[in-house]
Amino acid sequence: MRKMMWSAVVGAVLSVLCFTGCAPERVFRESDLTVQELEKKMERALDPQGRFARAKRFVQRFEVKVEKGLLEPPEEQFVEVKFAEPGSFKISTSDEEGLHYAYIFNDSQGYMVDYRKKSVKPLEKELLAHLRTMREIADPVMELESVFNFIETRRCTIGEKEYYRLRCRRQEKGTPLDLYVSAKDWKLERLEGVIKLGSARIDYKSSVINYALNEGIMVADLTESVANGVKTRSKLVYFKLDPYFSPEEFNVPVF
Repeated sequence: MRKMMWSAVVGAVLSVLCFTGCAPERVFRESDLTVQELEKKMERALDPQGRFARAKRFVQRFEVKVEKGLLEPPEEQFVEVKFAEPGSFKISTSDEEGLHYAYIFNDSQGYMVDYRKKSVKPLEKELLAHLRTMREIADPVMELESVFNFIETRRCTIGEKEYYRLRCRRQEKGTPLDLYVSAKDWKLERLEGVIKLGSARIDYKSSVINYALNEGIMVADLTESVANGVKTRSKLVYFKLDPYFSPEEFNVPVF
């Protein structure tokens, strides 16, 4: 899957690191398209010129509102996401007081940096594995079938909308990552999954509310996510392909 996936995936990642109502009935039936056919349709719809697929780096910035309770005002944050091949990745959070956290990782190791406490901690094994999966499905050189060993494709009706659901697993009995692709315009609209961290379980869902044209590609402009009841709304405010990163950009700071 091409890196265009990341714009939709990032909302779910943010909700884990930081919809109400009755869910409409879901009706499933056999798919008439293969995984490869779906990926090609998505690429043509979102990245028709192949600019995202050819990019080696990108940066995204979001305004994020986290709703923690009905009687509490939303917590406002700014989040910056940076990616550079062959797998360097960094998520930084900040507010009006400046930098707060950063999550820096590659294929083999990852760390959480707390700038205010001036501390660095290795990421838990399970969280690192999940973030690695998210990075892989956003990588330009990887297809879904090179990331997941088991993928089930089905048609799905949710309310009045038609989707293709890709249920992806690394292991046959592993927890699934479900991707819902619109059967109308071939955009990824929903993502649902589970993270298990020791005895804790995080159920998360992410929905793309709106896509927008940016640098010749369609990127997720507004995303709503929920993780264990905590709602997150992410608005894209900046996006750039192949920006300059300093050689130290993905180094873990020393305090």
